Amino acid sequence: DILSNVRVVAMVGASPTWNRPSFFTMQYMQNNGYRVVPINPTAAGTVILGEYCFASLKEAAAAGVQADMVDVFRVGEVVVPVAKDAI
Repeated sequence: DILSNVRVVAMVGASPTWNRPSFFTMQYMQNNGYRVVPINPTAAGTVILGEYCFASLKEAAAAGVQADMVDVFRVGEVVVPVAKDAI
């Protein structure tokens, strides 16, 4: 039910490295009809699986990205700041 109304997912911690779990997840979601916007300050300005990578959720929002959901592939201590940016 959660994903039934979701079309655009911002993936915080998306990796351009093919053998990372976030890369596999992004690819799987794209293959199943979702647009996944990568968020990664280290990879910002590059393209991951055909999508421009932003440094932060705020940067993506300023560029007009309207995510329906945020998927976080980061360590626990950064989740609260990411959640605050998402609201």
